[in-house]
Amino acid sequence: MSSADRVADAIKRHFEETGLEVVLFAGAGVAMKANLPDWRGLLQGLAEHVRAAAPLEAQLMAESIAQGKLTKAADVWALVDGMPRGQRVNQLRVILEAYDARALKHLASLPFGCCLTTNFDRALLDAFCVGRGTAPRDYKLGDASFTQAVWEKHFHVSRIHGCVEDPERIVLSDRQFDELLQTPAYVELLTRAFTDRAVLFLGFSFYDPAIRHVLNLIDKRHGAATPGRHLAIVPKGGNEFLQKAARLNIGVLEYEVENKHAALWDGIESVAKSIKKKVFSAPPPQVRTGPLTATKHYLAACYARAQVATEDTPLSEVVLEGIISGMLQQVSPKTLGAHEVEEGIRRSVGLRGTEIEVAINRSLRSLIEARLVRRQRPPSEAKGYRYAWVGQVPPESTLSFAIGKLTDAILERAYVQEGWRPQDKAVADITNDFLENLVLHRGWDLGASFASNRPPEGVDIQRLLMELCGTRLSALDRERLGRTLDSLLMRPTPAEAELLAELGRVSFALELAFQAPQSTLFHQSTLPRRVYFDANVLMPAITDGHPNQRLYMHAISRLQEAAAKAGNPCQLVVFSGYVNEIVSHRRAALDAANRAGVDFAAIARSDAVFHGPAKVNVFSGAYAMSLEQGGETDFDQFLERAAPYETEAELRRLLTKRGFIVVESLKDTIYADLNGLLEQANASKLANGKETILIEHDALQLRLLEIDREKGHRSVFVTSDRGLYDDLAPRAYTHLREMMISHIGLMQLIDLLVGLKADKRQVGALIWSSSVSEKAQRVRSYLVAEALKEYDAALAMGMQKVVEAHADRIAREIDRQGIDLDAHDPRKRANAFKVLGSLESDFFAGMKEAMEKIEARMK
Repeated sequence: MSSADRVADAIKRHFEETGLEVVLFAGAGVAMKANLPDWRGLLQGLAEHVRAAAPLEAQLMAESIAQGKLTKAADVWALVDGMPRGQRVNQLRVILEAYDARALKHLASLPFGCCLTTNFDRALLDAFCVGRGTAPRDYKLGDASFTQAVWEKHFHVSRIHGCVEDPERIVLSDRQFDELLQTPAYVELLTRAFTDRAVLFLGFSFYDPAIRHVLNLIDKRHGAATPGRHLAIVPKGGNEFLQKAARLNIGVLEYEVENKHAALWDGIESVAKSIKKKVFSAPPPQVRTGPLTATKHYLAACYARAQVATEDTPLSEVVLEGIISGMLQQVSPKTLGAHEVEEGIRRSVGLRGTEIEVAINRSLRSLIEARLVRRQRPPSEAKGYRYAWVGQVPPESTLSFAIGKLTDAILERAYVQEGWRPQDKAVADITNDFLENLVLHRGWDLGASFASNRPPEGVDIQRLLMELCGTRLSALDRERLGRTLDSLLMRPTPAEAELLAELGRVSFALELAFQAPQSTLFHQSTLPRRVYFDANVLMPAITDGHPNQRLYMHAISRLQEAAAKAGNPCQLVVFSGYVNEIVSHRRAALDAANRAGVDFAAIARSDAVFHGPAKVNVFSGAYAMSLEQGGETDFDQFLERAAPYETEAELRRLLTKRGFIVVESLKDTIYADLNGLLEQANASKLANGKETILIEHDALQLRLLEIDREKGHRSVFVTSDRGLYDDLAPRAYTHLREMMISHIGLMQLIDLLVGLKADKRQVGALIWSSSVSEKAQRVRSYLVAEALKEYDAALAMGMQKVVEAHADRIAREIDRQGIDLDAHDPRKRANAFKVLGSLESDFFAGMKEAMEKIEARMK
């Protein structure tokens, strides 16, 4: 068999036999195929460029290159004084921008799940465009979005050592590599590739310092892989690479290097052509649509552990105890030694070393104290204790019990709301299975959003039903089940909300522990010293009666307690511009109420039912909640109690009394840059009426973050504004996105670090927000909720036909009149719901008639 045939055979078997998503890990040898230099050639080019201006440094670089000390040559280049750094960096860009991506088309056509590369150029990105017909997503070290690479579901390329577009941040020297090893996002991306997937190493050699640092990191943080999982195809002669790969259980195939590595590229071309001819049986590229089976194995154990955890137990500890208890239950009645538990954690989560050993021992002690695990003395010839699972989890604390309760609740809702009681047991089984997968998917989405500091998207039930159930349900049953699930998420009972909240928070923490174990389990996300609050988070936090008020204040209190215990008091800070916004919001709500007159109570209530009380004007939503609980009907009186301030000075005094500090910002050239950037990003919104003062306030808040960053303060800015995060995409200010966190992210951070056993209904509403976009469906859900407030469930059985008859008609009429039920202006919104109220009259007349017929039959 020729060298090219052996390469082709090895690649085929790697795709066909691993059973995992295959990751391409590409080195400088891949770039050389596209006519780019390897490390040695790149540094030689840089040395020649500086020779005229800095001959001594150029000579020193040449000597280091000749001795194989490539990173030392890079260090010398970085310190050249005879030429401005801008000119040197520009030459680096010139060298890396001249390539032929078409030479990589065969490699790019192979069914990789994603690609990691130590190269800085764009050759692979362009090659994948050619080979796949679509551009891959691009993640680059140095970008704020790099943390998202580990969560990416779609095909993507991660340039893990920097990119030509931002040459200032390219990693070349030993010092830079050492700093990189302290970057959690970098470490976790490599760890997940090595633990979850099958890696194919291509284009690396003994002379490539980048791969030496990568392999050293894998060896230190993770250790040996499962035999046969990873494969490196390398040129003959790289003895040091071979030794390191052997120690890490990476299979190695050497090929002949003659004719510019023809054996390698001929073998790749052969595999690519066999795929087109369907000779090759490799699966299509896998798209990761949610958590893998690893988290599914441990969800039940983690959920059970969470049920008995105290408020002071960090969620990260709950999850580690759950994973360990899951391991012990899987082998019961057999036992595991401490070293076997450590090995299980290493293989599944990707951690090893003293730090994780300490955490494992702490978790085992906790499980022993809870009488779930027994420690047994080893046989005389063995070393170390062994551990056995002896616990009995109460039925009501099990995952199956929680999922079963929710399944029963959904089927009951389907009967009441849809008049649908499926006789086929398969529907109940499908619902049960769907709920478990829904929980896992939500954990994935919450983890990905937390990692990116952004609020999570709402749950799209209809899409997930199609994705997870497919043809297992008829189209009609899928629609009915989808509407019922939307209803469950939008308006759960207290018992349902408690189940959803616990399932969501545990799934989130478990997924985060698997995707980002170092920062999750070892608290690298340290407690902030300063927490700034946007108006959209501060308003509900200080408005009595708002659905999220108790949750926010409880979380803030837990944060301050933990910070004080750690000896690092935490300041709660509000920029003065947001004080102005809150007073303006209050004034606008009061103005809308005065214009609506006696109808405002009904309007506020309808708005809260339609959108949910936490998704409307803060004061209107709190007022609607107060009405439900028998509070003041007069809006002025309600505001005097719930928001006792009318001026900025009065609000400042209230905030000071509640522990907040109000600060001013700085208008300088950096502020001007930020303000201009935000104005440009919001041009369309400004044209449609967004006030420039709001842009100014955000720019001034960001200026405060920049000041804190320069001073080295650990500060975060809590906001629910997804748009502001996106507005900072231009590179000059992307670092500020790392200092932002969503309102949900703050709750999650506190829960992970110190524990947060808050009101379950409020937690559930935050993390299970549903996304219903179709107007007719939103109207339908609203009419159902209104009907169930008027009639008990037994009488409401006849409402389905009435709802169907009126939902589409009302939705069409709303469109015809140009009514905006989502208007930001309180007056426009109040007018919209006033019109909706008038359109409901026919619906309730129809409901009354239907109920009278049902009552007559029941006599």
